[in-house]
Amino acid sequence: STPASAAVTAIFMGGLGVGGWMLGRRADLKERPLAFYGKLELAIAASAAATPGLVWLVERVYLATGGSFRLGLVLASLVRLLLSAFVLAVPTVLMGGTLPAAARAVETDEDTGRRSLALLYGANTLGAVTGAALCNFILLEQLGTRTTLWAAAAVNAAVALAALRLARAGAPAVKKERKRAKEKAEAALLDRFEDRELPALPPPRFVLGAAALVGFVFMLMELVWYRMLAPLLGGSTYTYGLVLAVALAGIGLGAFAYGRLATTRPPALSTLAATCALEALALALPFALGDHLAVATVLLRSFGAFGFAGYVASWTAVAVLVVLPAACAAGYQFPLLIGLLGRGRQDVGRHIGSAYAWNVAGGIAGSLAGGFGLLPLLSAPGAWRLCIALLVLSCAVAMALAVRSEGGGVRLALPLAAAAAAALAAMTVGPTAAWRHSPIGVGRVDLGKASPNLVHEWRNQRRRMLAWEEEGTESSVALLRTTEGLAFTINGKIDGASRGDAATQVMSGLVGAALHGGPRRSLVVGLGTGSTAGWLAAVPTMERVDVVELERATLRVARDCAAVNRDAMANPKVVTLVGDGREFLLTTRERYDVIFSEPSNPFRAGISSLFTREFYEAVAPRLSEGGVFVQWLQAYEVDAGTVRTAYATLASVFPYVETWHGNQNDLLLVATPAPLAHDGPALAARLSAEPFKSAMIDAWRVEGLEGFLSHFLARASFARAVAADEGRRWNTDDRNRIEFAFARSLGNASLFEVDELRAAARSRGEDQSEFGAGADAQRVAHERVATATAEGVRVRAQPSLPRDLLRQVFALGSFVDGKPDFVLGAWRAEPWSPKGPMETLAVADALAFGGDEAARPFIAALARYFPAEADVALGRLFWRQQRFGEAGAALERAFASYQANPWPLMAVMKTGLALAVDVAAKDPATAARLFATLSTPFAARVLDEERLLALAEIGQGIGPARFAEALSPMEPHVPWTAQTLERRQRAYEMIGSPLLPRARRELEEFRSHSRISFVETLESH
Repeated sequence: STPASAAVTAIFMGGLGVGGWMLGRRADLKERPLAFYGKLELAIAASAAATPGLVWLVERVYLATGGSFRLGLVLASLVRLLLSAFVLAVPTVLMGGTLPAAARAVETDEDTGRRSLALLYGANTLGAVTGAALCNFILLEQLGTRTTLWAAAAVNAAVALAALRLARAGAPAVKKERKRAKEKAEAALLDRFEDRELPALPPPRFVLGAAALVGFVFMLMELVWYRMLAPLLGGSTYTYGLVLAVALAGIGLGAFAYGRLATTRPPALSTLAATCALEALALALPFALGDHLAVATVLLRSFGAFGFAGYVASWTAVAVLVVLPAACAAGYQFPLLIGLLGRGRQDVGRHIGSAYAWNVAGGIAGSLAGGFGLLPLLSAPGAWRLCIALLVLSCAVAMALAVRSEGGGVRLALPLAAAAAAALAAMTVGPTAAWRHSPIGVGRVDLGKASPNLVHEWRNQRRRMLAWEEEGTESSVALLRTTEGLAFTINGKIDGASRGDAATQVMSGLVGAALHGGPRRSLVVGLGTGSTAGWLAAVPTMERVDVVELERATLRVARDCAAVNRDAMANPKVVTLVGDGREFLLTTRERYDVIFSEPSNPFRAGISSLFTREFYEAVAPRLSEGGVFVQWLQAYEVDAGTVRTAYATLASVFPYVETWHGNQNDLLLVATPAPLAHDGPALAARLSAEPFKSAMIDAWRVEGLEGFLSHFLARASFARAVAADEGRRWNTDDRNRIEFAFARSLGNASLFEVDELRAAARSRGEDQSEFGAGADAQRVAHERVATATAEGVRVRAQPSLPRDLLRQVFALGSFVDGKPDFVLGAWRAEPWSPKGPMETLAVADALAFGGDEAARPFIAALARYFPAEADVALGRLFWRQQRFGEAGAALERAFASYQANPWPLMAVMKTGLALAVDVAAKDPATAARLFATLSTPFAARVLDEERLLALAEIGQGIGPARFAEALSPMEPHVPWTAQTLERRQRAYEMIGSPLLPRARRELEEFRSHSRISFVETLESH
């Protein structure tokens, strides 16, 4: 989590600072620095090698305290900090002493600007870049955490032995001569500076204070970079490792730059002012670029055509643009600050230790303040602006002191200009919802050729969709109004849509409850829209539903999604606990009949710890006798090997794992310690009662035992067979295969399909549930086609299918494709009796499209299941019969129903909106009524954009005032099309709107971009 990362960073830096300050003053450092360095490295290797054992120990201690759910957040955070410090203190303090020791070994009295120190610091940091990159992209994935750590310890030991041997042997004479010649050359170069030309050293207090301030800014910005770049780069573990590597690379390059320039430019306050101003400007420019940078990131993703290396290249380009320039300035600052504390070799160890300590102290403050307060308080863009402001302020103070000691002049022109430019850039709009809440990093934004008008329309649409945004402690959360209803994003990625993901979110917990038979207590890991918890709480036998949610801001999402979650947050049975789900399972003594885990996608950094063997070992003891654990697993953007690893990992703890699915691409792995009691009649009885009956109709569009079994994929024997083939290739805390595998396949939608799994189970004879005794197998097949159709998925026809099933596949496939004339032609050639509500809908819609009165009995039959859809079909029938008033009345009823009921099929309601526009154009009286009805949003804000566009079309026909009224909810981010912008200007002119100047300006902008695009097209041809 963000606070945990901030805390560990603070501890790590604290150890470095303490080590630099304490060990930089030791006498043996001055006498034998290289030997002292070797001893430190050897001790680091030993302490690092012991880290896994210490981690195991402190975990046992922490869990014994009961964790945050017993101690409370504040006390638990303090305990975690202390235990983490126990693990990290020794190696980090020792590491802090290595830089003063190494600097003492290479520094000379003639090096007035301490150039050698800068080169050493740069080399050290660039070495860290190599380590971070290797660890991030190769070692952790291939070797695992523990082996990678031990490999690093071995390298430390080798360096230590080399340093000790060199210290005993002494440097060869030839090297000494080369060093003397180099020192003489440097001294000769510095001789051209007269004593009066070397600026006086500033007060040490100011230098150390500046060190603390720039450390504060850089560490706070590192948290901001992680948060802000996650939507652009995907938020995987690669994102965080890459940002760290680029930041370190910038620091190293900056230090090398100082080492090159220090021979001709002695340390001075004016130089410090310039570095602060340039760092502020480097931070401000990407901020000012804002959404333009998001567009550039979308275009750079085209490098993904070259595979994973192409994606890494595109991520690196973005990270370099945003992070590297500021990091270079920061890298230049650190040796400069040490140079401002003294000259040459004298007291260099003490000066490094002091500067290091103050810089680290500032970094600790920035990390803790950002992780525990500033990000939620100011938001990530606000914290970004704060960092720019602090650097501008530092520049101003340094310039004021420089005027006293160095005088004014040309040297202050650069920092003054850069600081002014940074301040102006920080006042721009900066990143908006188009950057922050768009799934750019996961490859779900396609701008085609990215013409200016297309980009503008995309940007406006993303901004229109935003209902609210909140900076949480762990992540940036936003609620969007999408076609699929209210949807919430976590760091840019949609993690759940109130209607679009209902097939999984509503039914996942209910699958477990139905298979259990009589659950009394359940646990849900991840609140999301609240649908799983709310529907579970509606089960008659349920007494309590505990929900563990990591991000407090998500609670607001669930409250706003009350229409789809049965008002879960107001249900006294639902108890929401804010904290880590895995920690809760490890510390609670409660037992549950149903446990459901649906965290975010496993490619996100840290999330796959809820898909490890250790997590499942924490789940198993918390199940009551006969308890059921349901694990959600995405079956999209993943390769088959990763799916097999997930099966093997779960089956290594639970011997019985049945496979079901929610949405077509969401697997539900139902795991139990003992085999489920397969009682088909008892299950059918449960499914005929509430809330199961309504849930299956609303979320799956099926009913009864056969409808329920249509979502069954494979028996437990299938999972055991997969696990046996995989062997011990598990996903563990030490070797997290799933996290890296998902991150590598991100954005690639054609790797694995559920149909492959279904085919494999069928070939083994394991695709029939043992609950199916007495069930109609043919009806199960029909329901399987129906539920896919409800999600807009066209089932592939196979010649081997029975005739009536093949006919159903054709009819429902044509319905999905929006071709009612195909269904109508098939019906008129050979009428048949439709089975189930979805097939009835397809036939009723086709007959209504044909204006055939034969549609009426099917519409009546449909109304028993889907009254709103039946009214839309009736409206279409009347429209085809040119009975526009009656068509409008039927559509009004449908829309009024949709305002209270979020469950009507979205595809049908889209048809209803299109019909409403056509009917309104034919009948002015009906148009006024439809306009009034559509002015109210639908439940859960489903089809919000489509509703507003239809409202604008109807308003256009009524008059300019109504058109302006329809457009007002979309201002100022109106649809960026020629027709809308032209109509907008005319309407505002006619009603005298104060928004007219903006309307004129934006229409001219659209036209100018259109002219440019036309010319570019001609030139390309």
